[in-house]
Amino acid sequence: MARRSVPDTVITGLGLITAYGWGTDAYWSGLLSGSRALRPHADLAAAGFDRTVTAALDDAHLAVTAHDAYLAVTAHDAYLAVTAHDAHRLHSRRSRLARAATAQALREASLTGLGPGTLVVTVGQTPLADEADDSREGTTTRWGREEFAGPSPADLPGVSPRAETVYLSQACASVSFALDYVRTWLRSGCGTTALVVGTCVLNAYEYAGMAITGALSPTGARPFDTARDGTSLGEGAGAILLETAAAAEQRGITPQAVLAGAAARVNGRSPAASDEAAITDCVLAALEDAGLERVGYIHAHATGTVQGDTVELAALGAVGAPRGWVAVPVSGHKGGIGHLMHASSAPGIAAALGFLRTGTAPGTPGLDSPETAGRAIDVLTAPRRLPGAPRSCLVNSFGFAGNNSSLVLTAPDGSTR
Repeated sequence: MARRSVPDTVITGLGLITAYGWGTDAYWSGLLSGSRALRPHADLAAAGFDRTVTAALDDAHLAVTAHDAYLAVTAHDAYLAVTAHDAHRLHSRRSRLARAATAQALREASLTGLGPGTLVVTVGQTPLADEADDSREGTTTRWGREEFAGPSPADLPGVSPRAETVYLSQACASVSFALDYVRTWLRSGCGTTALVVGTCVLNAYEYAGMAITGALSPTGARPFDTARDGTSLGEGAGAILLETAAAAEQRGITPQAVLAGAAARVNGRSPAASDEAAITDCVLAALEDAGLERVGYIHAHATGTVQGDTVELAALGAVGAPRGWVAVPVSGHKGGIGHLMHASSAPGIAAALGFLRTGTAPGTPGLDSPETAGRAIDVLTAPRRLPGAPRSCLVNSFGFAGNNSSLVLTAPDGSTR
């Protein structure tokens, strides 16, 4: 059957803050080096948690330095109505990170703001029903309720109050679900420009929830390693600017990638454990949507949990073996900067863009002894230059409650080699 012609959705800007530093360049350099930003966290230990290894942002990341030019309220922030309540919220770590990542994405896309009719999708935990009546308002702390949900579109620099706004909460696949949603919105002719923003900051509510599941590592995440013992949380933020290809061309902007395929599924078979059949189906659907049989690189969800990593490798093998894949490179980032929860797809997208830009697939920080993965895929311990590989990437994101998403990114020039 002939594929229906639909407008391309392209990525024109990406802002990223991780424990590797500010911006995608700092992230890409850290990922290629294989460094690990995971450390025991004294505040978590003081709060009574026994597994405290995280990739937390030092407060210096949020200090008013040259890097904080992104956070200054400028003419582009004229849309922000700073009331007493807003001022309190805007001082939260989550809000400040969201604003900084958004400013980075806008700058990369050569935009000064987002006008009426733009779509803005923020992802995170579902806001508390009585959030506006928080009795602790005005006492912003690292562990307070204001760090639990959000960000709010009203926090973001340069965003018109007449922008279309959507809040999505699809566990650790939230950013990927949002990108799929945006792609459908753009293809439907509803608009030409959209922004997806997600953040992750350590807070008592989410950390306690992860501790209860038993998924946290006592030593630090080591994805795909035979000695892995769980995941580690990180702090950071990501903002992704998407446009129709026609809109980017009209502005004279060269896209960083085409969002060529997407699948977002909720299977609901398990509250926490990964499901091989569901993941296999998700990957296949994304590849079919992109019209591809294989990709040049796979950025895995790879949290470092024993069950999750094994299931992901098995699913990739089940997809690749009948299609003749041989040693398609696979790696992940969470052993370096931790798991950014609802925002965790953003570093995966950044890694895919890095591969498309340089032809190098990053290794997996913390991986020394890879689990056997079969002939179809090759789990990388170190970066590998792949000059002849297809110019396409698969990015996996899986979450609790059966939230599964796979995305396919291709080179902006339309070639897959």
